[in-house]
Amino acid sequence: MIGGSGEKKTLRMVAQYADESNLVGTAAADIPRKLAALDEHCERLGRDRSEIDVTCLQMVVVAPTMEEAEADMAEIAAVKGWNAEVMEMAKSILVFGDADTVGEQLQTVMDAGVDGLTVDLPVNGHKLDRIALLGDIGLAATAN
Repeated sequence: MIGGSGEKKTLRMVAQYADESNLVGTAAADIPRKLAALDEHCERLGRDRSEIDVTCLQMVVVAPTMEEAEADMAEIAAVKGWNAEVMEMAKSILVFGDADTVGEQLQTVMDAGVDGLTVDLPVNGHKLDRIALLGDIGLAATAN
């Protein structure tokens, strides 16, 4: 597996050497362009693109309710000394919300054409119930 999303070097190396690729820092709207770049590299190198599984890393904050997700974010913000501006910036980068909201966002990533997801719970991954919840949501998003 090669992780990254650079269209010129990283995805060329994926086409040349990898059986798996994990797109990192890639919004769902950008996935088709990344996959097209990988397709072009594979074609140029004579590689069958179907030999490569592509996943996409998603950094997630999920809780049963939006209020609990907000509380989880506030907890980590207090520990790290984040102000409201930093919290809002973090929420704009993360897949953030309750189970339904996060499920919809993960499904959007899957619908963009990747084969699977890799996920991280950087804010509330120390809470076992959040890990289980994300597992259920992730399985549902990747079921098709």
